[in-house]
Amino acid sequence: MRRPSILVVDDKPNMRLLFKRMLGETYDVTTAADGTIALALLEANTFDVVLSDIRMPGADGFDLMK
Repeated sequence: MRRPSILVVDDKPNMRLLFKRMLGETYDVTTAADGTIALALLEANTFDVVLSDIRMPGADGFDLMK
């Protein structure tokens, strides 16, 4: 059975690591350090859930959700 996938987008490494540790046993967790990287990941992959910070350098969380 396929595990649900989550994309975690945050410019703070400790937040990305926290989410990966909390969710990684149950979900396939992919992380991105900013919205620009996340947009590239979203074009190449399908995720069941996206968790994103709002304020980030480059493309912010609002840009990402558009």
